[in-house]
Amino acid sequence: MKIGFWGTPELASECLKSLKEEYDVKFAVTQIDKPSGRNLKLTPCPVKQTALEENIDVLQPQKLTDPEFIQKLKEYDVDIYVVVAYGKIIPQNIYELPRLKTINLHPSLLPKYRGAAPIQWVLINGEAKTGITVQLINERMDAGDIVVQEEILLDDAIDSGDLYQKVIPMGAALLKKAIELLNKNQAKPIAQDESKATYCSKIDKNLSRINWNDDAQKIHNLVRGLNPLPGTYTMINDKLIKIKKTSVCTENLSLSVGQIAFYDKKRLIIGTGNGLLEILYIQPETKKVMDALSFINGHQAYKNMQFG
Repeated sequence: MKIGFWGTPELASECLKSLKEEYDVKFAVTQIDKPSGRNLKLTPCPVKQTALEENIDVLQPQKLTDPEFIQKLKEYDVDIYVVVAYGKIIPQNIYELPRLKTINLHPSLLPKYRGAAPIQWVLINGEAKTGITVQLINERMDAGDIVVQEEILLDDAIDSGDLYQKVIPMGAALLKKAIELLNKNQAKPIAQDESKATYCSKIDKNLSRINWNDDAQKIHNLVRGLNPLPGTYTMINDKLIKIKKTSVCTENLSLSVGQIAFYDKKRLIIGTGNGLLEILYIQPETKKVMDALSFINGHQAYKNMQFG
């Protein structure tokens, strides 16, 4: 089985490593190197780094319509293309080149949460479950027939970092399952129900600032959806405070919106527009992440003040 891989970020890189263990990965198509860090040094993406380590040919076309690039793809003559978060729409004359066509891994239960950042948005929206889908690519984003799909149940404590770590091994295993089914002609792709399709956008950094007028559950979902990146924050005395981990609190306290309470001298509880939010981990400006008790011990002046 000869595979052509398309991808860019860490999730794609981990899937590439897994596929390389069992299949002959001929090439990896990825995005061009981009400036990174304070010095804006051109830096290869995770997929390129992995491909170089694994002695896999790297292709970084400026345009997917470049005739030389398309000819190069034809010369590889692979059996299937595997796409994981590549970042560009692949044209039909390319995704139909392999005999088994092209499959794409998407970390949601399609047709729900098509588009960017589904891992974050399912948590921000308080969903009880999500999943992983491997679909055949067509001309529309994340709209192809479903080859295989697997559910992931979500509890109220899981954040996007935790979910990401679940998706990596499950996604790699699901890709292998889809490849085997297609190769043995045992796959039965199912068309997506367009009436149930939903879409999610990229994460805007403006989303990160907490509005304490929102209810406690909504704020909690935002915190876990944006942790670890880009994270959530609030302000006090012109200082930026990052909120890292929270839980919805059931204590019987009367607090105004944003008011800080040091409950029992060891719990950090904040008033919201509806209900109370307990902060478990927090990061004051210029400081390391700390638990609530450490924050309370070092910031007694903040008692009864207001975030926001």
